[in-house]
Amino acid sequence: MRITIDVPKSIDSILNQRSHEEHLNKVSALKQMLWEGAESYLVNQYSRSRISKDKLAELPDLDIYEVNELMEKHHVKFSISYERFTREIEIAEKSS
Repeated sequence: MRITIDVPKSIDSILNQRSHEEHLNKVSALKQMLWEGAESYLVNQYSRSRISKDKLAELPDLDIYEVNELMEKHHVKFSISYERFTREIEIAEKSS
């Protein structure tokens, strides 16, 4: 997909800084920032019970382990029953 946008100067400054610090071109830095924003949005939707954990995994195409890492990265705590945990492990092992 190709989208054309006008980037405000303040965001351009951030892109310049990030691309310099991480040795990336500005397009790659912008893509990373966009992806991080999408992850943050989805985690927020999950933590507000607006989407399920399955949907959280489905949208960015993550496995259950990556979803758990994402939750930890965003400091979101969740509880899960032992039965559901073992069922999700079985599903993850079958899909590998």
